[in-house]
Amino acid sequence: MDPIKIGWLGSALDGPGGGYDNIHRMAFDEAIEAGVLNRPVEFVIHPENGLPHGSAKNAIDGFRELVDAGCIGVAGAYSSDNAMVLGRYANEAEVPLISWCGTERYHGDYCFRLGNGDCGGDAALVVGWLKKQGHERVAVLSEVSPNGEEYFRYFRQECRRRGVSIAAVETVSQTPENLASNLGQLRNASADALVYMGYGVIAANGTLRRALDELGWDPPRIMGTSFMFYLMGFDKFEGWVGIDQLCPDNPLVDGFHSRYVKRYGADPPMWPNAIPLLAYDTARVLVEGLHRAPVLTGWGLKAGLEQIRFMPSTTGGPQTHIAGGPHDHQLFKGDWLLYGRVSDGKLEFEGLFEPWH
Repeated sequence: MDPIKIGWLGSALDGPGGGYDNIHRMAFDEAIEAGVLNRPVEFVIHPENGLPHGSAKNAIDGFRELVDAGCIGVAGAYSSDNAMVLGRYANEAEVPLISWCGTERYHGDYCFRLGNGDCGGDAALVVGWLKKQGHERVAVLSEVSPNGEEYFRYFRQECRRRGVSIAAVETVSQTPENLASNLGQLRNASADALVYMGYGVIAANGTLRRALDELGWDPPRIMGTSFMFYLMGFDKFEGWVGIDQLCPDNPLVDGFHSRYVKRYGADPPMWPNAIPLLAYDTARVLVEGLHRAPVLTGWGLKAGLEQIRFMPSTTGGPQTHIAGGPHDHQLFKGDWLLYGRVSDGKLEFEGLFEPWH
């Protein structure tokens, strides 16, 4: 039989034989060994080099190359910037694209989302944490970026709904000239806590940590799923609480880790963290979509993905599951977003979202 071709597009991949590629292959190998798939699968891997560091054209060209190579499904456009760009091309090509984006500006018949965060959901959880900790007057570092603007819009709504006052806002670019000065203005507001709403580059490259150290400022502080850039070094996120997707109470996590180590003789990349789990679930979703597809085409895979129900998720809390529908392409359900903290250079579980009245 000719193999089914699946495309992988984006910076979350480290090439054939790398840790994330191994995660994807493990999910498909397990499915073939269990008889869930009955024909070979070929991976076609393409580096995205899209926004914000590359270009939209690179992302578009990469997606088109994967489609032209015969891929009937693609995982990629992992950031909101590139998801916004590629959504229309997935819909035009009628090839499902599974993105990790958090933006609401990614939608259509062939756009599926396994969010590595959610701009609206992040904001709700951030305000929930602030209320639980008794922080009702906050200072906000608001970033000018596609995610940053969307985060702040939802954040303001949630603050108004739950009675949290925004004492001060400093608006910065993704490459601020003097971040310590911006943070100094926020410190002067004498707020209860600091909130960062942005894509996360300034945290990932250490700029945010250096600016706080320069000021000698150590406030209670929280950010959205930019927190998961802790992959770039836990030391850069010292003292921060953030929205995470790794839960030690999820019964599938230990099984994933032990099977990976048995198969490859090493831990998943940067273990423990949420991204290997998300990579594994992305591959598992493609497997389940192919298993349910009435025909092995793009529209057939779309139909298969829309038939997934109550698929246990390795990502998120113990009640997280994965499901789709003809008009429901946000695949994570349940407590798929939660809280983490970096303390003494280590990632700690901060808890699940708690209902409020």
